[in-house]
Amino acid sequence: MKKRIALIAMLLAAVMMLSGCNLIGYDAELDGAQVVAKVNDTELTKADWLTYRDYLASYYQEYYQQYFGFAMPMDEETVASYGESALEQMIESAVLEDKMEELGLSPLSEEEVAEVESYADEMVDLYKMIVRFQNYPDLETVEEEQERLAAEAAEAAETAETTETAEATETAEPAEPVATVTNAQLDEMLLNDLNIIGYNRDYFVQTQTASVLNDKIYAHATEGVEVTDEQVKTEFDEQVAAQKESYDANPAAYASAVNAGSEPYYVPAGYRGVKNLLVMISDEKQAEIDELKTALTTAQNALDSANADLEEMKAEDTSALDEEGLAAYNEQIAALEEQAALSQATVDETQPKIDALTEEAFAEILPQAEEALAKAVAGEDFDALVEAYGDDTGMAAEPNKTRGYLVCDGLAIYEQNFQDAAMALGSVGDVSAELVKTSYGYHILQYATDVASGEVEYTDEIKEELRATMLTEAQDAAYTAAVTQWVSEAKVETFPKVME
Repeated sequence: MKKRIALIAMLLAAVMMLSGCNLIGYDAELDGAQVVAKVNDTELTKADWLTYRDYLASYYQEYYQQYFGFAMPMDEETVASYGESALEQMIESAVLEDKMEELGLSPLSEEEVAEVESYADEMVDLYKMIVRFQNYPDLETVEEEQERLAAEAAEAAETAETTETAEATETAEPAEPVATVTNAQLDEMLLNDLNIIGYNRDYFVQTQTASVLNDKIYAHATEGVEVTDEQVKTEFDEQVAAQKESYDANPAAYASAVNAGSEPYYVPAGYRGVKNLLVMISDEKQAEIDELKTALTTAQNALDSANADLEEMKAEDTSALDEEGLAAYNEQIAALEEQAALSQATVDETQPKIDALTEEAFAEILPQAEEALAKAVAGEDFDALVEAYGDDTGMAAEPNKTRGYLVCDGLAIYEQNFQDAAMALGSVGDVSAELVKTSYGYHILQYATDVASGEVEYTDEIKEELRATMLTEAQDAAYTAAVTQWVSEAKVETFPKVME
């Protein structure tokens, strides 16, 4: 017994020594071949799981950067957090592959394969054009050069035949060819570039095949899903009731919804349409003003930061500092005071420049604005005046062109001068008696119409638009339910230890 215990102890000691010396090898290929999950008869490997996990992390980093303006960290912990989602999606994909094969949706028919191949060829040609434009914008191939020189020679000959001047009849020396790359060589270069970024023909075949299969399984799962007229009307009535409650409590929310692109089914009371004739500050002057305002903001931020740091530092207890520390402290104070003084000087210099330039910009457009105002007050056709004098592009399209901008009491989406002048107009048809000044320029406003309040008419167009939205939602729900059921019915086994 003692010998056995001694042998075990020796073995344990040997393992510890080997571990400490890193003599236990690591086989990445063998590790990647481990199975993280089994779906029916399909094995999902660790290598594939890690690849897809990293792809998800990268995808969402790009997504957040594009839509929210900040980069998600790509540290090990963040990337690892996508592991569970990656595995769930891989399992779902494996289940769907089995289900499509079971239903006879996969593989694709010869006709479908031909369509996929044609699509891939079109996409490769498109991306070759894009890559050429980006990577070789000035490159001309030998064949293209020959065609260009031949066309130029033909044009010169035609000019010589039709002109009567001696100079024109002189034959120009043909240009020397300089191109060294043939069409075939350029095509090879472009295909190589596409391979580097992963957008080769195989990629487009694979993605389009997956898209076609996804459409087929989606169509199967959503077959028979319908939305009745009664369901559409019920949804309309419910939305009207919800919007009535919301917009009656906060009428300004209606304008916000419309300006965001929605078409609400309920209009609160108190809205009017106001047409806007805007004589705008010139683009040149506006650009100069904006540049100065940017400089002013930068200087003001630097001034505020320096003053805040100064206040914080001057509140510190310096009694414990030695001579060297106190000298460093005083140097920091002096540097901050210098920064504050420079920033203050920039602020003091820039604001008067903005004021002077703004005054100059408004003086430039005042005669035109006054001319338009005189005609509007005299009763000339306001729409014609907007077209002749107006610079507001928002008034060129419907419904603003006919109705005007939506305005009601309490709105904060317009500059205050515009809002006040729009609501000061007493009756439909009234025009502002004076120019209305905002940061954009001079406005002349017309009270164009009262916007009818209450529930909008339930038209066939509204019904069909609402039906389309509801049908898509119902189909998506049916598809999600079907996939959830298929996954629950599949034989799925996971191995969490392998993913650690």
